[in-house]
Order: sequence, then structure tokens, then C-alpha cells
Amino acid sequence: MDVRQLRYFSEIVAAKSFTRAADRVRVAQPALGLQIRKLEDELGVTLLHRHSRGVEPTEAGVVLLRHANAILKQIEQARSEVMDLSGPPRGNIVLGITPTVSALLATRLVRTCRDSYPGIALNIFEGLSEEIMHRLDANSLDMGFSYNPGAASAIVSEPLLTEGLYLVGAAGADDPGDKVPFAEVCKRSLILPSRGFGLRDWVEDTARNRDLTVDVAFEVDAVATQRELVEGGLGCTVLPYGAVQRSVDGGRLFAAEIVRPKISRTLHFAYSAAHTDNKASRAVREVIDRVIAESIAESSGRLRAP
Repeated sequence: MDVRQLRYFSEIVAAKSFTRAADRVRVAQPALGLQIRKLEDELGVTLLHRHSRGVEPTEAGVVLLRHANAILKQIEQARSEVMDLSGPPRGNIVLGITPTVSALLATRLVRTCRDSYPGIALNIFEGLSEEIMHRLDANSLDMGFSYNPGAASAIVSEPLLTEGLYLVGAAGADDPGDKVPFAEVCKRSLILPSRGFGLRDWVEDTARNRDLTVDVAFEVDAVATQRELVEGGLGCTVLPYGAVQRSVDGGRLFAAEIVRPKISRTLHFAYSAAHTDNKASRAVREVIDRVIAESIAESSGRLRAP
């Protein structure tokens, strides 16, 4: 058993897929599978169940995962503490980010971190809020953004900003103006992410509470694809303004704030209570605070401090 095998195993469990894990650790899938088989042979147990929904750890795998993540965290902590002894911040930070936050902040975060702290490699993991919280709890992320931080005692969360939701459609296609009642949103053919995404759940819960129904024409999880379909006139969508600002400024989309009721959500910064505090993590948090403050200042009131 070696550290490389433990890292591969941890990544497979987190990704729930050999294919996605192979992409993330940048090795060929057959080579990844070979290392897991060697690990299973050495321990004399099956570590992973393979099924149609992906990959899950066995009972033995759950035990190994707990120790593997602790070992990997200790190695990273030792590395960080030694590197902290001298010089500017250096190291690898893995930041979990949701799709809509990615559209709003990812480019600016990575660029600002690179320009301010060239010794830090800021790696982005994109996933749903629930998956980000799970990975934080499993110590496979250093920090992350979440709209649903929950109440897990092992996770520390702090509100960053509050944003409204907007009806987004192709420019010139029945533009309702600056604001649109929620009842009118329900009459549009919508392109929304699949159930389980927080944004979809919020829209449908709001409709259900008002005895309304939502007309979902297409289910599309990727924000970029949603924008493309909407620009192509195939329907409308519901997104925070920051996710479509460039397309609105470019005259390709309209964005009308949803009112009656006004729907808003709060973005949180989250990290594990066991997270290693070092120069690199403090530097990245400083970058996040700076970028959030700049985004709020530039948003003309569309983003607000919590």
C-alpha cells in the first residue's frame, strides 16, 4: 500500500466513477484500475462496488477511506507547514465551486490568485452544493462555495453574498422589462437543470406553494449550455444575473428580476473544522473576499452583502 494508491482510491470514491477520477488524477483509466486491484489483492478485500449508477465503497472501503483521507491530509499539512517557514505563500488549494458561481466568479478568482500569489496552484472542482459539502466533510476539498451549507458540526460556513434570480430569455423575444412576476415565469417554456439542483428545487417549491406549475421544456444541467439554448430561442431559463451578465451586456439575452415573490439565495463560504490553516489557504481566502467585494460593488445592487 502506498500514498499514490490511497490518493487514487480516495478520488474514485469522491468522483463515484473510474472515468472521472482518471481525468482528475491525469492517468489512464486502465492504469488506475490496476492500482486499485493491486490494493485489493494486498488487503485481501473488495474495496469498491461497481453498479449502473457508478462506484461506491464497500464496508471495508469505507474504513480504508477514513484512514486514507486522514493520511493524505497529514501529508499535505506537513508539506504546508514546512513550506510556510519561509517565503511567500505556496502550495495547492482545491476549491469547490457550484456551476452558477463558476460562471460568475471562477475566471476572476483564478486570475486574481495567479497574479497576486503565483506560488499557489488554485485548482477548481465544479459540483453541486451537496457534493461540495460531502467532499469538504471527506477532506477532499480545502474550501468551497455552497448555497446549502447545512448544519454539519464538522463544517464551518460563513455567508458571502445574497443574489436574486432572474428570468433570462433571448433578446427581443417577449422581453417583460426589468421585473417579472413569478406567475408569469411559470407560463414560459423553461430550460432548467434536473431535479436535485438547488435552483430547480427552489423554482418548483415556490410554484408549488402558490398552486402554480412550471413548464419545463428541457432539462440541462450545464449553465453554459442553458445560455446557448436560450440564445437560440428554444426557451427561457432562471439564473442569477452574474451567470448571464456578459450575454445581457452583449445584447444577446434579456434578464428580468423575478418578483412577487422576490426569490433570492445566499452563497456561503465553507471549510472543514479540521482544515489546515496555512499561508496558502489564508491567501486564497483573502482573494475570495476581495473578489466578492469587487463583484458586489460592480453589480448595481444585483448582488448584496448578507
